[in-house]
Amino acid sequence: MQKSLLVLTVFFVFYNCKAQYYYNDVVDLNASKNIYLTLKKNNIHEISAISVESDNTPTTGFVYSKIIKNDGSLVITHTELESAGASDEYDNYLNDQLVKSSDSTDNVLTTVEYTYDSVGNILLVQTQTDDTTMNVHSKELHKWFYNKNFLDSMIKIKDEKDTTFIHFKRDERNNIAEELWLKKGRVIEHYYYYYNEKHQLTDIVRYNAKAQQMLPDFLFEYNEQGIISQLTQIPQGSSDYVVWQYIYDDRGLKIKDVLFDKHRELMGTVTYTYR
Repeated sequence: MQKSLLVLTVFFVFYNCKAQYYYNDVVDLNASKNIYLTLKKNNIHEISAISVESDNTPTTGFVYSKIIKNDGSLVITHTELESAGASDEYDNYLNDQLVKSSDSTDNVLTTVEYTYDSVGNILLVQTQTDDTTMNVHSKELHKWFYNKNFLDSMIKIKDEKDTTFIHFKRDERNNIAEELWLKKGRVIEHYYYYYNEKHQLTDIVRYNAKAQQMLPDFLFEYNEQGIISQLTQIPQGSSDYVVWQYIYDDRGLKIKDVLFDKHRELMGTVTYTYR
């Protein structure tokens, strides 16, 4: 039971902290937009969830709710986990685009602002984090660049002085195939992206120095509607991993997250209710 609760906690905390910039700022942002549009299409105003362990007992301290207000311009998400505390996220939308997200956890406030071009491509992602307990304040700016409407590169500027250049390479089908981080002319990280015949992202891979081979960070599978139906998450430097299966109803609304360990043993289930 404790192992399941631990993994649930790691998922909710870690899943929103993915390192790959293309995935985080472009792919996942677009997927989140599609979820938001599905909620609006189905006139959803409130979502709640319950979490149970592998023995079907409730996950201790788990609370989740999402409220959609002001004709969809504001989405408020509240999450509680026994080992991670409570968090409140306020997402502001304009013309169906996420323009600002504020997340508060304990004494830490993280605010992200998004700027797009006229056709909806992401141009700027500005993140500010304020930790009043540690008296730590930081800023991070992502500036995205395009060549003939194709994604070309990104510059990450940390606290207005620490700069990393992100370069992208495309495959023969114009999918983003590689993401390289360069600092002072040296490659410090290198990700590889793989796709299926429908241009859907299936693998995010990088070199694992400990294993001395290429290993995936994330693996994705999709249902017939093109929605992610399974996510495999492999922590860097670990031989352990978890598998999340997502179950949807006929409206395209996710009704269950089902968690398995690498031995395919059930670890927990999150069930969603829509109103």
